[in-house]
This record gives sequence, structure tokens and C-alpha cells, in this order.
Amino acid sequence: GARETLQRYAITFWLLSANPSINRSTLEKESRTVAQRLSVLHGINAPEFFDKAVFSSLVLTLRDEGYISDTGDAEPAETMKIYQMLADLITSDVRLTIESATQGE
Repeated sequence: GARETLQRYAITFWLLSANPSINRSTLEKESRTVAQRLSVLHGINAPEFFDKAVFSSLVLTLRDEGYISDTGDAEPAETMKIYQMLADLITSDVRLTIESATQGE
């Protein structure tokens, strides 16, 4: 549903903001990993929530729209602005799980 879509976008934009030099394939992989963690911790019972094709499509669209390149050069101020908008639309417990995904790296 729409909630899961917003959560997937939030995951990807958070990871981009936290690591602007991340490359496309790593961004896809890490986004899926965080989504799997969210699924377990928050009981999201939708296999498509962390489906590889869904994240691949999202990341390719971000590339096509100029947010990232294949080698990774996101603009952190821009990605953080979008993440903040998305963060306002998801529950705080999910937001905290997403934000904890990059702690300690």
C-alpha cells in the first residue's frame, strides 16, 4: 500500500543522505536489508516490501531524475530535504528504525 511505498522511499533517501557517495547497487542492497529489518521489527507482512525489483526500479528512477549516478554522488542537502518530508509521513517508530540503520558505520 501507500504506507509501505512511503517507507521504502524513506529508507532509500535516508541511506542516500547518510552516505552520498554510495553506489547504485549498494544503495539497492542496503535499502532491501533495511526493509527486511523493518518488516521483521514492525510486522510488515508484504513480501514485495523488500522485493529486489521494487528497489531496483526506485534507484533507477532516482538515477534517471539526477539524484544519483551509478558511481554515487548524491547531493546530501537535497536528499535530506526529501527524507524529512517522507519522515513526516511515516510513524516515529518506523522512522527511528530507518535512522538507526546507519548508526555505527
